Amino acid sequence: MISERLRRLRRIAHFAAERSGDYVELVGIELSLYRAALIATVISSVALLFCGLGTLGFVSVAAIVSFWDTEHRKLVAWLVAGAWLLVTLISLAISTRSAPKGSPFSELSHQVRLDTAAARSHYAQDHNVS
Repeated sequence: MISERLRRLRRIAHFAAERSGDYVELVGIELSLYRAALIATVISSVALLFCGLGTLGFVSVAAIVSFWDTEHRKLVAWLVAGAWLLVTLISLAISTRSAPKGSPFSELSHQVRLDTAAARSHYAQDHNVS
């Protein structure tokens, strides 16, 4: 019974040792892809933020100054505030949509699950043959 478990553990350890090189390579690839997606998301979000803030800042001041001496001054101020809120919500939607989906190691996890199932299947076949 104990020798059976030791043989099983030895086979699983041998199998894992054979696959460890593949796992290390897969981790590197997945980290590279995740890093690229994360950098692109951060850069685009920052660019959107600066461009949007600059543009809307000047438009807001221009709109309020244009209506300063009229009876529509309060309405324009509230419309400018509403526009800023709309831009904020749109920016949130864009940054949320462009963020990387899933975990950075999803493919590695999938491969480990497949290998574990293969090792168990192989063990079950060996156990049934014995």
